[in-house]
Amino acid sequence: MNVGCKIAGHMINIVAYADDTVLLAPSWRALQLLMTTLVAQAHAIDLHCNTDKTVAMVIPPRNRRLVVGNDFSLFKLGHKIIKYVSSFKYLGHVITELLR
Repeated sequence: MNVGCKIAGHMINIVAYADDTVLLAPSWRALQLLMTTLVAQAHAIDLHCNTDKTVAMVIPPRNRRLVVGNDFSLFKLGHKIIKYVSSFKYLGHVITELLR
């Protein structure tokens, strides 16, 4: 898929290690598309996402003038609503919305 964030000149939309997965997208619509695709592909190989451990986080642009909104629609992973957080733990590291 040509959806994701450009990092070091490469389009990246998923970071995964074992059963831990992070989806990266530049917009709400792009992330919802990635989540919908993930659910469909997981279902095709009889895998399931643990929605109890799934969260969403918005990382604002460095240039605050580029912020287009602070309120976002809720995400759905399958039929479950995903909550927003300001930080989460991934592989032992705490990631915050300010990337600290």
